[in-house]
Amino acid sequence: MPDFHFPRSSLLAMLPVMLLLPLTPVSAKDAAKLAAEDGSSSIPPLVEPVAKLAAPAEPAAEPAPPPPPPPVPTPWLGELAVGLVNASGNTSTRSINLRSALEYRTEHWGNRLTALAFSGSRDGVSTDERYSVANKTDYQFGFRDYLFGNLAYDNDRFAGIAERYSATVGYGRHVLRGKSHKLDVEIGVGANRTRDQDEIYETAAIGTLGGKYTWTISPNAEFTQTLRTEGGVTNVYVNPITALKLTIVGNLFATFNHEIRYNTEVPAETRHLDQITTINLGYAFGTPPT
Repeated sequence: MPDFHFPRSSLLAMLPVMLLLPLTPVSAKDAAKLAAEDGSSSIPPLVEPVAKLAAPAEPAAEPAPPPPPPPVPTPWLGELAVGLVNASGNTSTRSINLRSALEYRTEHWGNRLTALAFSGSRDGVSTDERYSVANKTDYQFGFRDYLFGNLAYDNDRFAGIAERYSATVGYGRHVLRGKSHKLDVEIGVGANRTRDQDEIYETAAIGTLGGKYTWTISPNAEFTQTLRTEGGVTNVYVNPITALKLTIVGNLFATFNHEIRYNTEVPAETRHLDQITTINLGYAFGTPPT
């Protein structure tokens, strides 16, 4: 029988495979089968299976911050506004005006105190000077109806009125009470006492007619038109005021006012009609109850 010789070159080629074969990973299933055949309890695999890496959990979204709480209504509210104009050159003019209001309001009762001061000069000579103070108390006895009493003081010496006091009582009605549009109409009776520049006093019974219209254009803009009328035997006084109020930031606001004062009876060489336009910067506080 002829001798069989395994080629040396083939043996050298298979040597690396034979050396790496024991390092081949053994699955858990194959390891259990080998252990059963060998009779041993278990044969640990040479390479442990690699656990799949869990994807990182996405961070939970932060909850949205709660909205700011609405302003708490308070019975006290008011505002203070001031405007100043000062010019110099060939002519020197100066004017200053101050407006203020303080109000206390509950479900049925309300009281509002207002004050106005205006002074103007040209080349050092006073050209205008007015002061007004009024206090109005009202009682709401229905959704739309109320009674009021009003005390007022006026000093407008450039219109020939050194002093004028008036006291009136009357009935008012909320014609409109919407969120955007409000309209109040009032009628009353009373009396006034006037002192002119010649120190002549006059007392007369009067009737009053007034109203106020408010248009809330936006949360930061408000338009108002007020009217005050006092009529007696000797004189009729009409005082409409147009105003636009713009909120700047927070409680700061700016106002544009145009006021007319008309008297049917005035001293000689005195105009019946006075007009004044002002731009003021002011501060308001308090939130009225709805």
